[in-house]
Amino acid sequence: MKKHVAAIHINAKLSLLQRKLVNALLYNAYDGLLTDNQHSISTSVLCEMIGFDSKNLAYLKASLKGLMETVVEFDVMEDDGEQSWEAMVLLPYAKIKGGTCTYRYERSLAEKLYHPDTYSKINLSVLREMNSSHALVLYENCFRFVNIGHTSWWDVDIFRKLMAVDQMSSYKPFKALNRNVIQPAMKEVNKLSNIHVELETRMKGRSVTGLRFTIKPNPQLSLIEMEEEDDINETRAYKALIREGISKTLARAWVIEHGEEYVLSKLDYANDQASSGKIKSSKSGFLKSAIEQDFKHEKEVKRDRQKEVDAARDVRRKLEYELETLKAALRSSESAFRQECTQIIQEAFNTLSAAEKDAVSKEFESKLSARVFVQDFKKSSWASRTAFIDAVKFWEKRGTPIPSSDEFSKENPQGTIEQMRIKVKKLEEEMKRKY
Repeated sequence: MKKHVAAIHINAKLSLLQRKLVNALLYNAYDGLLTDNQHSISTSVLCEMIGFDSKNLAYLKASLKGLMETVVEFDVMEDDGEQSWEAMVLLPYAKIKGGTCTYRYERSLAEKLYHPDTYSKINLSVLREMNSSHALVLYENCFRFVNIGHTSWWDVDIFRKLMAVDQMSSYKPFKALNRNVIQPAMKEVNKLSNIHVELETRMKGRSVTGLRFTIKPNPQLSLIEMEEEDDINETRAYKALIREGISKTLARAWVIEHGEEYVLSKLDYANDQASSGKIKSSKSGFLKSAIEQDFKHEKEVKRDRQKEVDAARDVRRKLEYELETLKAALRSSESAFRQECTQIIQEAFNTLSAAEKDAVSKEFESKLSARVFVQDFKKSSWASRTAFIDAVKFWEKRGTPIPSSDEFSKENPQGTIEQMRIKVKKLEEEMKRKY
């Protein structure tokens, strides 16, 4: 992004997040700085631009409030070495509502920020990666001198002011300033940005009175070009939006918020509508509505409907498979339970004498409620499936210990027989209700 040289020399106690916000808000507002009274940006897009958790809105609001309470000193040091002073409020108004951040600048500040011949270009992708305020300030103040190869000489007291440590007595000795501020900031700039800086000092006796930084491109990050700002600007969707006359800020916001595939689909839709003469207003206006209101091409509607049909079919198949699998497990458990109980009953029956066996069989037949049960019992004896429940009750009354279905199947990973029956019933009801 382009940034006014004076703004780079902000002498204010800003946190790292606030410094990133300053850059992101300026980037978003730049196209309309002199024409629009206020500016707006999606909070999710804003947070993405500065590498911040969009769910922590309370902290974001507090940081914006801090910018509103900040009086900024401009041009702590001019390029020609002369010092001048000017102060103003950094951000006089901000509001977050409905997922949108709205804000404005005072006219005098907007004019300073917009003036084109005193801009330094700042890479937003680099700003996102910065982890400390000191590194960000050093990067901002060094990059505008990249074509020269070194910064101007800075008085040590001025540099302390730039780094917002001028009120901290612990950083009064240059040794402490260098160890705790300069060196960590240089290390981060050299690691994360596309420039490499080295410190030079000017001495008076044994004291350091001035410093400057030599600057050269960082060979490890040579692919990061300041003109490109970041990867968003290189996407097909962003470039296509620019060709349609969409502003850079809005194009970036759409690609970040909706994704490249979504934006490209809306561009195709707008092109189809324009070629068929169905757009009565401007094409760019239609495109804006298509993206923000999710207009769909007829083929997209058909595709979405087919997806819904396919999804519903998949859900039904999944339920059917689950139901059949559970029924098979239930049948297997019930069969194993009947076999176990039948074996116990048969063993008890085998201990009887022939006369007792005949008497017990006749007694059991007399207790069966239907003729078909009697016939099946005569045919299959105690292995009769139709007479199974009656047989279990009959032998339990005779004192034969027979396990319940729950006791028999308690180790089953699918659950007990009764639990499986309940699950089967619920799945069948769900199938009837949905299909």
